[in-house]
Amino acid sequence: MTKPLRAEYQLGGDPRPERLCDHPQCDLAGEFRAPKSRESLRDYFWFCLDHVRLYNAQWNYCEGMDTQTIDDMAWDDACWQRPTWPMGTKSEYQKGAHAFQDDIGLFDDLHQRKRQGRKKAAPRTPPHPYMEALEILDLSEPLTMQQLKIRYKELVKIHHPDLNGGDDEAEERLKQINQAYAVLKKNLMQKPGESAM
Repeated sequence: MTKPLRAEYQLGGDPRPERLCDHPQCDLAGEFRAPKSRESLRDYFWFCLDHVRLYNAQWNYCEGMDTQTIDDMAWDDACWQRPTWPMGTKSEYQKGAHAFQDDIGLFDDLHQRKRQGRKKAAPRTPPHPYMEALEILDLSEPLTMQQLKIRYKELVKIHHPDLNGGDDEAEERLKQINQAYAVLKKNLMQKPGESAM
C-alpha cells in the first residue's frame, strides 16, 4: 500500500492559494496573520506580506486605554497574571509553635525563648578610638569620606611644623591629626557605600 502524495507534490494541483489576503483590493495569498482587535486576539485577518506590514505599523494594542490601565496591565503581565503577596510577612509556616493552642502550657518555655530572641539588639556604639578621632578632628556623625578629607587638609595647613617654625607642640598635634585621620578613614572604608575617592 502506498502513501498518497501531499498536495504540494502532486502534479496539476490547484494553483490558487489556500486563502487570499483580507485587504479589499488584494488578490495575493494571505500567509500572515494579524489579530482583529484587542478583545479578540485569537481571531485573525490574513494578509500578504505588504499588507501585514502596513497593518502592524498602524496597530496599537493600548489605543483608548488610560495610563493607569496600561500600568495595571504591565504589572499583571510581569507576574503572568497570577495573584501575588507581599514578601517578608509572617505566613502560617513561620508561626511555628504559635500556630496552635497550648492550653496546658507545654510550650511556654519555647515561647519565652523565642520572645527573648526577638528583642532588638542595642545599637552598636562606635569603638573608643573612633570617638576620640572624631573629637580630635572636630567632626561628628554622619561622616563621609569627602568631609573627612576636607577637614584633614584644613588642619594640616594650620598645624604643619614648617608653617609654625618647627614648634614641637604643632608637630605633636599633627601626629594626633594623622592618627585620627587614619582611624576614621579605616572605619569609613569598612562601611558599605563609601569609597576612598
